[in-house]
Amino acid sequence: MAAESDDWSRPSPIRPRDSQVSLGTGPWRPSSASTSTTHRRAASDNVSLMSQSLAEEIVDFTRHSTALSEPQPWLDLGTDTPAGHSATNPPAHWTEDGDIGSKSLTASPNLTAGAPQSYHASEQFGNSPAPTFQADRPRPAPMQFEEVKTDPYPPPGSSQPMFSPRGRFQHSRTDSRANLLPTPSTTAWRSPRTPPPYSAVMPPPKRRWFRWRPAWFMYLSFLFGICCAIGHHAFYKALDGRPAENQIAMLRYGAVLAFATKAGLVAAIVIAYKQRIWTTVRNKFLSVAALDSLFAATEDFMALLNVEVYRRAKTTMLLAVLVWLTPIVIILTSNTLVVEPALRVDDTRCPGIRSLNFDREGREEWRTPTRVNGITGLSVSLWNKTADESSPDWFDYYTAPSDQFVMLAYSAAYRGRALPKTDANLDICGPGWNCTYTINFTAPAYKCSELASGVGSDIKPLGDQKPPDGFSTKLLIPEGNYSYYAYATGGDYASTQMNDTSPGGILKTPPPFPATLGAFRTEPVVWIGYSVRADSDERGPLNKSMPGWDDAYIPKVMACENYETAYTVDFNLINGQQTTNVTQRKFLRRIIDTNWMQDEEADDGTNDETTASPKNNYVYPRDTYRYRRVAAFHSIGSQLRHFVNGTIDSQAVDKPISNTKAVQTKLLDPMRDYFASADLMGLVQDFYEDMILSFFSNPQFLSVVWAVRPDEASGVGAGDEATMYPCVRSRSENVFRYRERDLWIVYSLAILLALGAVVSGTLAILENEGLLRSTRFSSIVAATRGPALEKLGWAGLESRGDLPPDVKRLKVGYGIVQKPGGLGVLQEDTGYPESMSWDGGDVRYGFGLEGDVRQTKSEASLFRQSARVRYSTGT
Repeated sequence: MAAESDDWSRPSPIRPRDSQVSLGTGPWRPSSASTSTTHRRAASDNVSLMSQSLAEEIVDFTRHSTALSEPQPWLDLGTDTPAGHSATNPPAHWTEDGDIGSKSLTASPNLTAGAPQSYHASEQFGNSPAPTFQADRPRPAPMQFEEVKTDPYPPPGSSQPMFSPRGRFQHSRTDSRANLLPTPSTTAWRSPRTPPPYSAVMPPPKRRWFRWRPAWFMYLSFLFGICCAIGHHAFYKALDGRPAENQIAMLRYGAVLAFATKAGLVAAIVIAYKQRIWTTVRNKFLSVAALDSLFAATEDFMALLNVEVYRRAKTTMLLAVLVWLTPIVIILTSNTLVVEPALRVDDTRCPGIRSLNFDREGREEWRTPTRVNGITGLSVSLWNKTADESSPDWFDYYTAPSDQFVMLAYSAAYRGRALPKTDANLDICGPGWNCTYTINFTAPAYKCSELASGVGSDIKPLGDQKPPDGFSTKLLIPEGNYSYYAYATGGDYASTQMNDTSPGGILKTPPPFPATLGAFRTEPVVWIGYSVRADSDERGPLNKSMPGWDDAYIPKVMACENYETAYTVDFNLINGQQTTNVTQRKFLRRIIDTNWMQDEEADDGTNDETTASPKNNYVYPRDTYRYRRVAAFHSIGSQLRHFVNGTIDSQAVDKPISNTKAVQTKLLDPMRDYFASADLMGLVQDFYEDMILSFFSNPQFLSVVWAVRPDEASGVGAGDEATMYPCVRSRSENVFRYRERDLWIVYSLAILLALGAVVSGTLAILENEGLLRSTRFSSIVAATRGPALEKLGWAGLESRGDLPPDVKRLKVGYGIVQKPGGLGVLQEDTGYPESMSWDGGDVRYGFGLEGDVRQTKSEASLFRQSARVRYSTGT
């Protein structure tokens, strides 16, 4: 007895479900066998429920559910004991479910089914008589608790004896994997005579720093899809504009990212869809056929053809349709990376780019010529000498342009453009490339001016120089006979300076030699008179006898001087063809700053009768550097003057008589009866520049140098790293093009739809008591086990393997299914959420026919179980 007393008096710890045990107020009375009923909710919750129909208020507890590890004795409350039975009442225990709010009275396994159990209840707790004990023992405290080791999920196959007021035990086997609504745990407590006047507050249990929540998978899948979409964009952005190398591999990588994006978004949508399924069946009744379609909509396309499911589950079916449409994401994003030809432009440096430097002509000694890579350099001039090198009167003097340059000038004149260097594209740009570059150099150029225009107009002087005697517009049609009249030899250098010479120009005349021997006295001015048609589109009269002759042609006069000029030239090497464009000409000075005095003839002992002023600006042979440099410019100019000099007689326009080599150049148009173009001044300058730029076609000339090292003759060899010069290389190649706008239109739409699905799934999880539901086999079995659906005729037609149509039309819903027991009396208004009491029966969650199921609507958070439950009848 002492030990028993100690057991009653020993305090027991209280372990509430959360942080506090809520104790109800008001008097407490034990229930008699005639006024209390017991039932179990076993389908999805595995929770024993008790409903008490007492007139008095019941103390409400919230605790973790448990099964007692061992029976605990009850105190004898003074009740008469039948013969043959112990004076001590059989041990029994109250258990309660903190989640659902239901209670059950669990009997010890020592009880027998036939043992009588009675509990005295008085009308008022304060007036209840003192209990009668058959043996002396201490009176128990008003309420005593004991801690019982609990297991909220008994192992599969375990059994629990359940006490029923009808005096029998009910054993149920439970499996936690079959629970759609997990059963919370409770704490067993020993029923006292009076309720405790306090609330026990215990510290909350320690929480781990991280705890996986199944609902997170939906959000992580959604974030994974977004990350893959961003990665897809970054990958294509890195490829944009790059050469299309390994095209198949790059497109495959993009397809993998698109598939990963689709997989992540679809995973989130499918999870949300499953939650919407359970929300729908918990709140609505659907036919069996509609349920088939609802559960199979994401896997069976035929399930989408059920009309009823769209009426009853619009949101759910919208998610199912979205799952079927998501493969479009892969299809539409596959063409956001394309391969197309594009012009690739690289601002870089190229080898082998050359320029011109005529200063080298001034420093060149033809007796010891410059050799580059074993090849002798070429000059543009030929030289004579006055005597043997041993004579003190020896010096070199100019004779004529070199044959190599003459050939170059003729080629440029006949082709009508600058001659390109052979394989310039390959040597400078590289295989498969085009390139452009700009160089600057100083070379001769003719500066032209128009001095007269129109019939009878006077010719203005060119600076201090007057036009040649007899040169006027009257020579030109319509007044004269010529359509072209050029005079380019006035004051020209005499190639034979002395008559009495030996081969090589050595003078037979003994020294002293004439002071002006070999001197450049002036540079001839090119005077050109030409007529143009007043109407360039009309041929006009063919001779003077035809009407309109006087008005059909306009005479013009122009003059050109040879200037030392700074050039800026763009070279374009495209597909093996060279084009040039002179972007700037800066005229620096006249080659020889003198004016020809045509009325005076020199008498200085030479064959050159030219007189020019001022004479002190003559260029003499003993000024070697300047003389040779001017000689180079004079040689180049002489070739232009050679081609432009002469006349064309056009008395019969359709039968012109040519006495000039200009007809072999681009200066005169044979398609217009060899009339000059209206822009003849520009053509003369271009013609001269063609000769100059043609030097690059033959790098053997001394004046052709490396652009990066202008003092070094280039020779005919290819350039190397030491000759790199700025250039722009370009070529047409296949490159990746990323259509960023198209990709983000597709992904933005997909992400927004998936976001809507996640929001819908989140709301569904809240409605499903904060639990993540699934449609696995175990979940379906747990929701359909029991006799609720056994009344249906599930046997289908063997030949078709399908259900009868009348069964498919039956309305089925998910909720609390009542299984009537012996009395079959429904106890309404039990005061416990989500519970119904049947005398001697069970209450469980599952599928059932309309009328057999009470559907519920729950309010919960994502991370805690339901807090309140509201009933709704499925209609």
